[in-house]
Amino acid sequence: MASAPAMSHEKPNSSDDIDSESDIESDGSTDSETTGSIASFDQSEENYLSSEDDIEEPASWQLQVKTKTMKPPKVKAIGATSCYLGFTECKKILSKLSLLISKTLSKAKMISLLKDFVESEFFLIDGDSLLITCFLNVNLKKGQTLHFFYIVEQLLHDFIKKEAKFAVVFFKDAENMYFDFPELAALRVMLIQHLKQNTEVNIYTEFSNCLSPEWEIFLKDCYPYFLIVSETGITPHQTDFLNILIIHALQKKINIVQSLGLESDVLRIYGYHASSCYRHKEFFEMHEKNLQQILHDYLLEHFRKSQKTEIFLYDHLKLNLGEMQKEIDGNLSLLQNLWPEGADIRSIVCSVSCSVTLKLYKKMLQDVPDCEDLNTCTEIPDAQEVIKAPTLNEAADLCRMHCLSIAFLQHLPLLQRAKSRIITSIWDRTLQPFLRMLKRCEFFILKQLTSRSNWNVNFTNLPDLTDNILWKNIAYYYEIEYCRGLNLELGDTLKHEYHKLWNTVLTLAGEDDFGESMPVRTTSRPFLTEKNTSPQESSQEIHKSGLIPLKSEIMEDYAGDILSELSFLSSGDPAVMSLYKKKEFDELIHWHSSRPLSNDFERTMDSSAVKSNDAKERRKVQKLHHFYHFFGKSLISRNRAVQIVIGRPLPPLPANSSGHKRRQQKMNAEKFTEENQKKQLAKLKKREEKRWNNLSLSIDKEIKVNLNSGLRRLEDFLQACPVKSVKFIAEMVGLEACFKVWLKYCLESEAEPKDLSIVIQLMKRIHIIHEKYSEFLENTHRQKLAKYLKYIGFDNLAHSLCSQVKKSDIEKEISKYSVHMGAARFQLTHMGPHLLREERSDPDPRVQNFIPDTWQRELLDVVDNNESAVIVAPTSSGKTYASYYCMEKILRESDEGVVVYVAPTKALVNQVVATVYSLFKKSLPEGLVVCGVFTRDYRHDTLNCQILVTVPQCLEILLLAPHNQKWVKRIRYVIFDEVHCLGGEIGAEVWEHLLVMIRCPFLALSATISNPEHLTEWLASIKSYWQQVESTMENSDPCQNVLKGSKEQQRKRIEKPSYRVRLVLHKERYNDIEKYVCFLKDNDFIMEHYHPCAALTVNHIKKYGIPSDLALSPRESILLYDAMVHIWPEWSRMQELEPEEFSYFKNKVVIMRPDAKKYEEELKKEMLHWIEQDPDKVNYLLMYLKPQTFDSEEAEKERMFPCFVEKLKEMNRLPAIFFIYNIHSVEYSASQLHTNLVNKQNTQNYSNPERENKLIKKLWKAMKTQKKIHMADSKSDSTDRIQRMTSLEAEIEQNIEKYYKVPADCTYAGHQTVDYKTLRKILSRLCETRQGYKLFKLLHRGIGYHHGAMEYKKRQVVEMLFRLGHVQVVAATSTLALGINMPCKTVVFTADSVFLDALNFRQMSGRAGRRGEDNIGNVFFYNIPLPKIQRLLKSNMPELKGQFPLKVSLILRLMILVAKADDKEDGKAKALSVLQHSLMSFKQPKMKSILKFYFIYSLQFLVTEGYLNQECIPIGYSGLVSHLHYHEPANFIFVSLLVKGLFHKLCIPTNKNGQKKFSKAVMETLVVVLANLFGRRYLSPSEELKKRSSYSTVILDDLPEDFTMVVEEHNNRIKKHFGSFLLTISKLADMKKEYQLPLSKIDFLGKECEDSELVSHLMPGAESRTAISPFACLSNITDQDLFDINVINDARLQTINVSTNNLPFLCLNKYKNGRKCQLNSYALNFYKKGSLSALTRENGLNIGDAFTLIRDFTLVIQSIRISLSELCDDENDNVVLAFKQLNETFKKNLWKK
Repeated sequence: MASAPAMSHEKPNSSDDIDSESDIESDGSTDSETTGSIASFDQSEENYLSSEDDIEEPASWQLQVKTKTMKPPKVKAIGATSCYLGFTECKKILSKLSLLISKTLSKAKMISLLKDFVESEFFLIDGDSLLITCFLNVNLKKGQTLHFFYIVEQLLHDFIKKEAKFAVVFFKDAENMYFDFPELAALRVMLIQHLKQNTEVNIYTEFSNCLSPEWEIFLKDCYPYFLIVSETGITPHQTDFLNILIIHALQKKINIVQSLGLESDVLRIYGYHASSCYRHKEFFEMHEKNLQQILHDYLLEHFRKSQKTEIFLYDHLKLNLGEMQKEIDGNLSLLQNLWPEGADIRSIVCSVSCSVTLKLYKKMLQDVPDCEDLNTCTEIPDAQEVIKAPTLNEAADLCRMHCLSIAFLQHLPLLQRAKSRIITSIWDRTLQPFLRMLKRCEFFILKQLTSRSNWNVNFTNLPDLTDNILWKNIAYYYEIEYCRGLNLELGDTLKHEYHKLWNTVLTLAGEDDFGESMPVRTTSRPFLTEKNTSPQESSQEIHKSGLIPLKSEIMEDYAGDILSELSFLSSGDPAVMSLYKKKEFDELIHWHSSRPLSNDFERTMDSSAVKSNDAKERRKVQKLHHFYHFFGKSLISRNRAVQIVIGRPLPPLPANSSGHKRRQQKMNAEKFTEENQKKQLAKLKKREEKRWNNLSLSIDKEIKVNLNSGLRRLEDFLQACPVKSVKFIAEMVGLEACFKVWLKYCLESEAEPKDLSIVIQLMKRIHIIHEKYSEFLENTHRQKLAKYLKYIGFDNLAHSLCSQVKKSDIEKEISKYSVHMGAARFQLTHMGPHLLREERSDPDPRVQNFIPDTWQRELLDVVDNNESAVIVAPTSSGKTYASYYCMEKILRESDEGVVVYVAPTKALVNQVVATVYSLFKKSLPEGLVVCGVFTRDYRHDTLNCQILVTVPQCLEILLLAPHNQKWVKRIRYVIFDEVHCLGGEIGAEVWEHLLVMIRCPFLALSATISNPEHLTEWLASIKSYWQQVESTMENSDPCQNVLKGSKEQQRKRIEKPSYRVRLVLHKERYNDIEKYVCFLKDNDFIMEHYHPCAALTVNHIKKYGIPSDLALSPRESILLYDAMVHIWPEWSRMQELEPEEFSYFKNKVVIMRPDAKKYEEELKKEMLHWIEQDPDKVNYLLMYLKPQTFDSEEAEKERMFPCFVEKLKEMNRLPAIFFIYNIHSVEYSASQLHTNLVNKQNTQNYSNPERENKLIKKLWKAMKTQKKIHMADSKSDSTDRIQRMTSLEAEIEQNIEKYYKVPADCTYAGHQTVDYKTLRKILSRLCETRQGYKLFKLLHRGIGYHHGAMEYKKRQVVEMLFRLGHVQVVAATSTLALGINMPCKTVVFTADSVFLDALNFRQMSGRAGRRGEDNIGNVFFYNIPLPKIQRLLKSNMPELKGQFPLKVSLILRLMILVAKADDKEDGKAKALSVLQHSLMSFKQPKMKSILKFYFIYSLQFLVTEGYLNQECIPIGYSGLVSHLHYHEPANFIFVSLLVKGLFHKLCIPTNKNGQKKFSKAVMETLVVVLANLFGRRYLSPSEELKKRSSYSTVILDDLPEDFTMVVEEHNNRIKKHFGSFLLTISKLADMKKEYQLPLSKIDFLGKECEDSELVSHLMPGAESRTAISPFACLSNITDQDLFDINVINDARLQTINVSTNNLPFLCLNKYKNGRKCQLNSYALNFYKKGSLSALTRENGLNIGDAFTLIRDFTLVIQSIRISLSELCDDENDNVVLAFKQLNETFKKNLWKK
């Protein structure tokens, strides 16, 4: 990726910042800002000017400008009534704009740009920003156009190969801003023409500026996701122009990505992303007319500059630009006549530019009145020095050498030019005006060529138009070497081409004679001067290329094909001789536990706490188990189907599952059993009939009095009744009652429109009776149903149901009971949620309490057959049932098999554990338990359980443990929940490692995978690998290693696992989801239904079709049909698709959901047909469906947020989850709601706030006291203890009852749902948390919050109370959407975020709609921009493409596994699986090569650093590094610091009472060191400025100097190793592709020129350039530069795509926009003050984030302490004791109460 110094991660060299090449000096001198800005803009190697020269340029240098009055360009009208601003006012507005943009961009976050919208959205790149970004590349030397275009194409090609959709936009008016910079102006035209002529990139050049009406229309038609733009221009005016572009985009809700901060790796592109907000729109609307005026003035100014007819060179030579353009036009016409068949662009530009420039220069010299001699220049009296303009002959010499350089370009291949020698000379400054004149001529030529359509110009070589370094090289030869007597032959080919070019110049010059082509140089004036270079550090010595020879079987098996083509160092090479062996470190300590683990991993080790003699520990464990049971009840209470009791034999497989039908003769006992069952059923029927007779009258009566209440009672009876005939009778009674209620309502109410809820219930009963009880329907029943249908106006349905409907005498009067709507329309519009699905009626013996669907049965078959499966189904569809069925199966098979459940978060771990505790009960041998847990900071019964619930990182630890393989072989199944985490950016590679390392079957569950077929195919290939491995290994069956159990268990046959991987897809949600957009207008909320099709655009449908998951509810299908009829009344299929006439609906009593889906599909097909016929109609249709929108300030929306929640409560849309991405906003929003309710209650004088606070304190104190009594020593008198407990319980219950006496309109709590005892039990867990009373107050009123940084006990309380219905409002972050069981009626998105993407949107919105409770799910968008809503709805989910799977630490861990494993073959197989089967490289040969390169480099690094020996066996501190693998590269640097003795130097103790103690200063310095390594968290610019003045502990100090030196040494070794490695593997590059531009594929290979002595002399290949891209070689980049980490990614060979992103390189100083980013000193502050609260006040951290960060930091210290104590034999070693003291301090402060 092209990079610029402004965004470099390392501090740019100050000399580089002012290094300005004189080739691009400004023509203009009247604007001092221009001169100053270009000095900082133009970075070059030719910095020979002193700082004084840069600041104060001699007057004789500057171009003098005379301007004629010209007609200004057309710009957008400012407005007649607007006041014209003066200069000062304009500056003020621009200053405000600059400040706003700067503040916005300072908050930009580095994100993955193509993560989500890659398939369906496109973005824009500002062309001028692209030009600036690539021109500022640190590797580019000015004037090297081919290298420039290589950088451009690299950047764009990187986007394209990552499937980005984008367009590049060049504004016409922006061209005028390059008037003072002719080289950039010419380069801009070249860039536009090259992209248009030679690539397929979409280029737009028709827009004048960002305020033009055409641009507004364009943005409206194809709304971009973001705009890539530079935040700075080459001049202040251009910066202002870009700021106006940025503010215009932001006010359009288009986000901004900074072009100067783009970074790339193998899979992704990252950039600094800034989001729009209301402030941008407000500023733009306030200053729009002023900005138009400013833009008008700027354009006018630059237009006048561009229309100058006269400019002065050297203060006395007058150049007429109009005459120049006229001459160019004439020369081009003449040249077209000379070459009518066409010509190469380089020949045209060279010949015309030289001819016109020389002719005009001659005329300029002739027109000088003060000059007697044309070839001399008079002295300027007031100048500081005499500047001599070149004579005409000298100018001709320059042009001849230029023509010769073009001849070189035309005939020399890039292979030869890349060997060009490096000279340090630069053009003499006196030549600059003439050279700029030449560039200005090139610009006009290119502009005129674009308008000539009748000439066949070959633009292929446009990127290689000029080569400034080659031109200087030729000049150096003729000026220095030729004059010294070195006379070299040019060669026939080059000589012929050169003569042809120069003769063409002379022909175009006409009568003017500029001399013959030979000699090339006729004058003696020096054209070059030596560059003044600052002293540089000694260059890195390039060692002999080659790899250190290693002996490793796994290396040969994995990368042997590559190694065979590489060279190796000899055994006597110094690099090999320097290797030394270190003490081997045996990994015997668990990576995240301070307890030593034995190699045997006894199964009883974790359950010892239960048998512990410590009563406190026993109570703690018992209390935990009790809570899990209690927690689990809240999870499964609504789905009784998953409750399984262990102790019965396995259910038989259904016949269709096994595929074998067996005939069995019924025995007498079986017949007796059947008869007995019949008798039991008869008794049951009689009992249920009696129960119904007792209830029917009261239910019938209640329905007539209160419809909803009565129907609830009826539903309760129907759910409990097992007899179908009785249920039919009850349904008929309910139907008749509903009908009578409707009749009564119609007679008594005259309101219009009518309340149709009664008819909906009536039709619902008819649907159920007709479909589910059809066998009981008799003719009288049908007549009754037909009568009801006729009354409500559905005559056609009544007739189709029963043609013999009795005609009533009052038939004319029944119209008053009609709904006045067609039956089909009514069912779709009002009964969508109640439409019946096609469900199976045959039970499955494997499942109790419900009948599984076909896809669910397939899941059961997968488990029964020991197969693997990828399961993709919507949230709440029932896919998790297969997980618990799998657990049950393994529990039944034996006491030894293990199921591992992998969850992405600890919150989900706790939820699954609680569910397992509630579902399964099993008697196991002593020491074994059913369920165990393993997370980074907590574990129990990990290795002696049958169901282990863990997170990915911890299972990886178990799988890679060398001495843990015996337990691993017990694993029978692994269940991966939320497997789409494979596509995440952090931790995704761990999921991948697990999937490739497990040998047993697995279930991979997700609701959001867009390419499940690809994922399944990849997983199948892995299973195929393991099948081959096991076929060649002894004891391959994992079941053979199962430990011996009871004889009965041994006799059981355990089936061998299958290697088949199935894909089980289920796309349909149980509940429909409807979306609404909410806007604030005049302090009132406007809630508009958002039709899913309104998110589409015609262009989107044309390109990508209608998204597969863009589902419509039946009501939305009707709305779409009505809109289509409205837009096109003459529509040919209007009658056919009219609901009453549609074939699937016509005269159908019961419309099923599949019928509605058919209707939806037909409408979508018709939309696609419309696009083919008339796209404009579809555009009108989509606009018609869009809701009306209003915008308001974010602060106002936040203020009105409580009112919005009240509105939802009035609409009966609670319970609701409000998703917010900012943790602070989550807690603030919840507190805001609580404050609003309290204020509302106080306003209504319902309560006394003082009394309420007293109750809270009293209640809290009582609960705390109760907890203390529970924890008190049991020695106290038991009777007294019981009395006190009873008294306290009564007091608590009484206080709770008082406390909860809150008016219904002042709370969101559902008090009827939870009894006081249960509520108290749940809330008591808050007593054990920090500041639990704050959450307690919120929960009291039914409000909660939920985010990943909360303590898990708080999260559990919120989850339980929400599931139980007590809490109705929860503010949450996206972590809640990762599998947490908290379904709700409504989901609200309350704030936009860059992380609110297609994936997260589907995860979050999936919470809406509780199965069995809500008819439909609701999604509300509050405070979300409408364009963002459109993107969320129409964007496809991102594909799972994997992550870069390897790190140096991982490879070290794999080598430890291979070397130390008890089962060597198994360890090797696991390591090879990880290396060979990454998702990223699946079906990607190039990616496989990249991974092999990285693997080889990692081994070489580990050997040279002393972590592996030459046999790849771990040695030295490899164990310590692997302990800290989470923190690469800090783990390697820590070892370097330890080996260098810096920790021993630092940790000098003092003796106190015979004990070693370390001073506060020592400890604080140690914390600073560790924080710089392991606790790197950057402050935002706003936090840094806000905190810098008030708290010194907010900004982390830099590392001490000696520590910094070691880090720099480490980094230098990394550079050396990687540079040498690139040199070694360069021979594997595809050199044919290396000579092609990456995007246009233009080939610059060609045949070498061998007959020219001059070419051989100028291009000797003296410098080593074997591993550098030949395009980068044109800018004098050599192999030497590979040792600069900032150069590698841009300069390396493009087919050796090994980047620096994954190197263990620690950049201590990070810079953004030239500002050093400061680290947050949270760790040091916590050590000093021992308070998490201090971190929230001073370090800007949320309390949850503070706890998580300090806990992780403490784990690092603990891990280091354990490792050092294992490595060190001396227990009193100072470093060991220092870390022990530090660890104790952090643990004490972290866990203190």
